[in-house]
Amino acid sequence: MLKIEEISKSFGATRALREVSFEIKSGSVHGLVGENGAGKSTLMKILMGVHQPDSGRIYLDDKLVSIMNPEQANQLGFRIVFQEIALCPNLSIMENLFLGAEWTRFGLMNFREMEERAREVLEMVGLDFWPGALVGELSVAEKQMVQIARAVLYEPRLIIFDEPTSALTQDYIESLFRIIRELHNKGVTVLYISHKLEEIFEIADMVTVLRDGGHIGTFPVEEVNEERLVQMMVGRELDLSVRRKEAKAGEVLLKVEGLSGDRFEEVSFEVRAGEIVGVSGLIGSGRSELVESIFGVRRVKSGRIWLRGRDITGMSISERIKLGMALVPEDRQISGLVFSMVLKQNLSLPGVVIGNRELGGIVVLPGSEADFARRAIEKLRIVVSGIDAEMMSLSGGNQQKVVVGKWLMLNPEVFIMDEPTRGIDVGAKAEIHNLIRGLADKGNGMLVVSSELPELLALSDRILVMREGRIKGEVCGDKACEEEIMRLAVGGMKKEGVNQ
Repeated sequence: MLKIEEISKSFGATRALREVSFEIKSGSVHGLVGENGAGKSTLMKILMGVHQPDSGRIYLDDKLVSIMNPEQANQLGFRIVFQEIALCPNLSIMENLFLGAEWTRFGLMNFREMEERAREVLEMVGLDFWPGALVGELSVAEKQMVQIARAVLYEPRLIIFDEPTSALTQDYIESLFRIIRELHNKGVTVLYISHKLEEIFEIADMVTVLRDGGHIGTFPVEEVNEERLVQMMVGRELDLSVRRKEAKAGEVLLKVEGLSGDRFEEVSFEVRAGEIVGVSGLIGSGRSELVESIFGVRRVKSGRIWLRGRDITGMSISERIKLGMALVPEDRQISGLVFSMVLKQNLSLPGVVIGNRELGGIVVLPGSEADFARRAIEKLRIVVSGIDAEMMSLSGGNQQKVVVGKWLMLNPEVFIMDEPTRGIDVGAKAEIHNLIRGLADKGNGMLVVSSELPELLALSDRILVMREGRIKGEVCGDKACEEEIMRLAVGGMKKEGVNQ
């Protein structure tokens, strides 16, 4: 159906794609994998008419096509579900679904038919919402499902999924896979981009590997395994499943006592020096609301928060930062980075907030800021053209390193990380994992929220499981496993090795 032939694309001196060639069979589910910066996003944007290739050709049903803009891509039947949310929060679900393509009758918008169709497609993706509900009131996962609904609404020939599950929990992932299988049965072609290789093996027929802008190979999924794919993607061997050795926890750094707030109540736990405490739970369990409240982003209704024995419950965010607390937020695009600022400015932001002397206090000294940025780039191995690089020029993995790196020079004692590896490749994920372990080994207290259970099991000394705003149990020791965590998350029976 779709043939990509010798596609090349450069941005200045950077070669994003180098003579990439492969075919996508009609009606297949075709996986596309590679590290951040491998060229996946560039190729996707070429197929959707956002970028034009410097050279090469695209054939659709053996006919040469020229895709000059997104409108032409849509006319060919191409649709895309972006990793980042691309919806208007102040509009309703229905308005977002039909934005720019409203159904009309006698020159007037046919609201009745649009609402009827909206209800059908929302039901298809597993969303039980009134089409008139505001998108801004939905969770990140629910917004992503609305984006998926918008893509399937127009009955596409080709639908591209770009990291569609990075914001989804298991129930929504299962709904997505059901949708993809239904599309497959209808003859729709799916190009599925993901860093989660287990998803590629579950859903795809074929898989293409890109590395450094080049085509490494295209294979039937049954002819490769995860280890082989990782080697082709990164050019080296990685193991993300190795569990952390038992840590020697020190004094209590963070203590939460009877804390209640938006979507959580009566939460109590401690994080000790040198300890990695994981937090698990389904969407809506209150995980993100809890950690944001601990950092001061949200107000609490009752309870106390202690940092090194000091009550910080009523303190501002800047005061908590000064006392040694840091937050890596769930959504780096919205809360973690300022895209109007260059890399060095993003790295120095927390220091500016608290008037860090190393940066020159409230007035940032250019030389100090530059030195600070260079050290962070070297320490975290951030792949970037320079300290004045625009944030949009960085891959997702390198953006996430900046979100983490901006805290490191402040030497916080307690790190709170909400989905620290969401949407980044296996190589960058391994580096973030090593960083988290390294910080704990130096005596930092680490509180890590993740939707990926294998990640929590590999990183954590113990895992707190939330359900309906409360901590329902603690999983620790060699008997900790995904089944025990999910049993607590959905409300199952107590098992051996689980504290409730």
